[in-house]
Amino acid sequence: MIILENRHIRLEISEIDGTVRGIRDNVRGIGLIADTGTADPFRLETDAGFSSSFQNFGWSRENTEDGTDQVQLSWDTQQGMIVTASVKLAEEADCIEFRCAAENHSGIRLLSLEYPVIPNLTTITEHGEEDYIAHSFATGFEVNNPMKVFETDGIGFRFMPYPESFSGATMQFFAYYGKDRGGLQLAALDGESHPKWLNFFKNGNGLLEASVIHGCSDMGPGKGIKPHYPVQVSILSGSGWYEAADRYKCWAVQQKWCRRGKLSERAAKEGSPWLHEDMGAATFGINAGSDRTAWIQQYHDSIGTPMLHILGPDWTHRPQTFGSGVPGGYDDWFPTRFNPENIALIRKLGHRFAPFEFDYLYHFDGADGELGRAAEQKFPELKKSVDAYRFPFLCPAHPYTHDFHVRRDTALQQSDDIDSIYYDISANNILKICMDDSHGHPVGAGSIIEEAYRRNFADTKAAMCETAGRYIPMGTEMMNETMLDLIDYYQARAGGQPAAPLEGWPIRELLKTGAAYLIPMFTYVYHEYGALRLDGWGKLTEEIGEFYYFTVARTYLWGGLYELNYEYSPMEALDGNENTAEEHYYPFEPRGYAFSANRADYLALYARLRIGAAKPYWSYGTMLRPLSFDVPMTPMKWFHYNHGKDTPEYNNSGELLTDAVIHSAWKNDQGDVGLFFANVTGEEQTISIELRPEDFGKTTVTGQLYTKAGEPAIDCSMEQGGLRLLKLPARSIAMLELTSP
Repeated sequence: MIILENRHIRLEISEIDGTVRGIRDNVRGIGLIADTGTADPFRLETDAGFSSSFQNFGWSRENTEDGTDQVQLSWDTQQGMIVTASVKLAEEADCIEFRCAAENHSGIRLLSLEYPVIPNLTTITEHGEEDYIAHSFATGFEVNNPMKVFETDGIGFRFMPYPESFSGATMQFFAYYGKDRGGLQLAALDGESHPKWLNFFKNGNGLLEASVIHGCSDMGPGKGIKPHYPVQVSILSGSGWYEAADRYKCWAVQQKWCRRGKLSERAAKEGSPWLHEDMGAATFGINAGSDRTAWIQQYHDSIGTPMLHILGPDWTHRPQTFGSGVPGGYDDWFPTRFNPENIALIRKLGHRFAPFEFDYLYHFDGADGELGRAAEQKFPELKKSVDAYRFPFLCPAHPYTHDFHVRRDTALQQSDDIDSIYYDISANNILKICMDDSHGHPVGAGSIIEEAYRRNFADTKAAMCETAGRYIPMGTEMMNETMLDLIDYYQARAGGQPAAPLEGWPIRELLKTGAAYLIPMFTYVYHEYGALRLDGWGKLTEEIGEFYYFTVARTYLWGGLYELNYEYSPMEALDGNENTAEEHYYPFEPRGYAFSANRADYLALYARLRIGAAKPYWSYGTMLRPLSFDVPMTPMKWFHYNHGKDTPEYNNSGELLTDAVIHSAWKNDQGDVGLFFANVTGEEQTISIELRPEDFGKTTVTGQLYTKAGEPAIDCSMEQGGLRLLKLPARSIAMLELTSP
């Protein structure tokens, strides 16, 4: 057995085949890998699929002057490829560093290399009951007892669909831990955005497995792959996913995507404070080409704050719809067809708007079709995704795509003086790969695709800002950490799950039972750097269920902006009238669900707090670990009808056991700490919290209780020290501030 060991960690590698056979936490005295079961040392992917076969294996050891123990591994395959790996353990490190490469001396095309493979992970706590996988998939999900609920070739985190990013991972790490027992973090420390897949799933042995697949950016006979970045496997104490996020954040905020600095330092200078400070809520998908002034006015009157309206795609010369297709070249987009009454009212009320664009979809039989076809993005047959990619995409690296992107949106800014721009089907949810080297990139492309997206965004934004004479915020569907320096806000739906579509789809059945749930992983790492999250997938109707109250509160307490969504279903009925499918871009079914003043009042409470007392925390703050206290649970009903009619989730309904009180903790730019407690039920809730301001380096606790929008806050300041009871009336929110004189 090849052994690398220090006082923190012990790694065992088979000297026969190079497979990882054991990882032991020496501090806590626990082993994390079963001593039975087959394992693969690596996996090479070619056009024929994945293979881990080899004919020769060798290894050597080297001890460096600084005390680092290092082994070199090498496998010769039957196909004429040589896989090499370097495994390092520093003298006082609590993490193991893996590097890998594959030389290709064959006539076969290499597509990817999977390494390290950490196989046959066991349960950590008894029967896995307090085991968790926290993954950065779709900005962060946690699954309880993955050994029990994951399925071989079924539910798990491998080859995930939307959002692609790093195969669904919005950051390059995940953690598997047992509560207060121990665990592992796996992180790829790649600051250059190379394609990769971060996997955690149940393998053929019925045990858990962690791995990283490195995409090949230059695919062809005789071409290999050599990732320049390390993969770290680190020991965790088991104190929660925040432990792994803290470790990752130390590295992440030093990368180029955080180079613009913190949002609080740049918003006013750049000219985007209206987005982060003034918007209380958002809408998504209101028809751009039809009169919707009655609804816009109703939202304004009921919520009482400015709102950001991402208007639906029905404003282009050739319609963008979910049925008849998308525009092609420039002449399919112009002249635009915005309803002037909508725009006039939005501006009168002090609201803002952004047009919706299907950014990289293209109608190849439309305007400039020949140019578009030459720039078509070509995908490999084996996509490592459940998405089929049947849509027509433009390759972002083709010169035509860049020029068209800049020209289109600069003209839009000039013709309609828009406040912002929103891109659907764009950089954060398309596989970063193209197999057509006639575009000026190698077959595969990889990080070249990422850089092309970045260049297109940067040049388009610069041209739009110059045309407008002011800063024009840019938003996208979903988010990936590598775009933080270019994207100002993003639309998400995971906060509404299971009463929402798309993100979380691979684990949707677990979300419906409560075995999986959203966590604010992306927010915890990056919130003070941007981008603003729009989430919720809501409606102001009673029919969507009580879960609405939970979703609204959680969205705001996690620093987001609640989104009312009208993509796949009608707007709320006003005086018995709702918008018709004939005027919409999706053929939805009539509903007749009435506008609910009660639901609007509840949203108004949070919207006004966001642009008021909570602004320094929710707009610009740094998320902290929350306090630990006993949280009462409550069942909440949900109904999901705002989705495509041909999807299995359409008209889903159920009941979910959730926290009755949602809590979050923040630090503002001045160092003050804000603690928020939201009662999302219709009954008074009492919680007991242990709060010592000195634990935060503060001396004073003051508190305000907010019960209804427009009503004065109630003083709920607390004495120093000790265990405190906090009584929260129905659907109220308390804000405690910890300060020093």
